[in-house]
Amino acid sequence: MRAPLIILILILLAVLALVGYNSGWFGTSATGPSPTTAGDILPGAPVGPGAEPDEPVGDGGLEQLPDEAQAQGPVDPVNTPDLPAAGTFGHFPAGELLPKSGSGYLDRTTWSPQLCFPFAEDAFANSQVYGAGGGMGPKDKPSQCDASNYSLPWRDNFCESRGHASPLCANGKGHQGQDIRPATCKKDKHWVVAAEDGIITDMGTYTVTLTGAAPPHRVYRYLHMRMNQLAVKDGATVKAGDKLGLASNDFGGTPTTIHMHFEIRSGVSGVSTDGKPVKLHTFLPPYQSLVAAYDRKRAGQACQ
Repeated sequence: MRAPLIILILILLAVLALVGYNSGWFGTSATGPSPTTAGDILPGAPVGPGAEPDEPVGDGGLEQLPDEAQAQGPVDPVNTPDLPAAGTFGHFPAGELLPKSGSGYLDRTTWSPQLCFPFAEDAFANSQVYGAGGGMGPKDKPSQCDASNYSLPWRDNFCESRGHASPLCANGKGHQGQDIRPATCKKDKHWVVAAEDGIITDMGTYTVTLTGAAPPHRVYRYLHMRMNQLAVKDGATVKAGDKLGLASNDFGGTPTTIHMHFEIRSGVSGVSTDGKPVKLHTFLPPYQSLVAAYDRKRAGQACQ
């Protein structure tokens, strides 16, 4: 009696094992694609231990203490396959710097797609170092108030030749942001405003840092405002378009030309549109975002 019973039990176990295998009870299915095939991997999902997403992560920026809130995950950027269209206002393409002023960096990612233009009035993006009146400017134009500094077209100067670390630049060094002159060559008159809703997370000798409230917590740093006439304090909560301070030439103990240096830093890691790694806190090219924001401003669109 025992032998037939044992045989019957073995047969039942074999049947159950076969059904379980085909049904995926043990984590593997005999039919259909493997869990590691392309059909089962969502676009942008990490693959393998410590892997980064296979698509560029979103706009970002973070310059704050390590124990403060970080971005929770990647956010898709707004990619523009072509250069900004001419015709809205005069501007050179991204990455096209003044001759002999640096290598430039052509990046087609609008890292801050809803950026509020950081001046309340019109302004002129160009080089303050290599422009008229700058330390490396043309000798025949010694005045920073020269008309060439206060007229179109705009010109990118991210990665302009400087000694500051900037990983996306060709040799790892260069200008970390974009210089923007106010509407006129007058200091302490033209308002600089918040790029998005956020918190003032740091105030230095001549710097103000704004961290975006919403993921991916972009960080914007403003340099050279009139520091003793700021409209905000460290820790203040601001809305996009709120006044921060007046464009000036504060630079510690050494004055610079009248302008505002504007930076965007990454808050999440990923890659740029040309495949360069973008780590947390990397300086990002702000020019494309500024061009789009200025277009919206000129069209009368309010900051949100």
